[in-house]
Amino acid sequence: MNAIRQIVEVKDHKINIELPENFNADKVEVIIFPVDEEELYYVSEEEKNLMRERLKNINEEDFESWDSIRQNYL
Repeated sequence: MNAIRQIVEVKDHKINIELPENFNADKVEVIIFPVDEEELYYVSEEEKNLMRERLKNINEEDFESWDSIRQNYL
């Protein structure tokens, strides 16, 4: 599953999202949340280290596909 998280500016009640060339999908789900500027950029060192450790131990076979999850729960 490809997932993209972007913070974009709203101009005239519109947003523009540019997708990378390798993002191939016919439909996407868009969820919009307002961003609190103060919380936008802060990630503690503890959180960074935890993310680094988790990335080292990733095994794609351990992940369930979104289609499978969708069939079970949606």
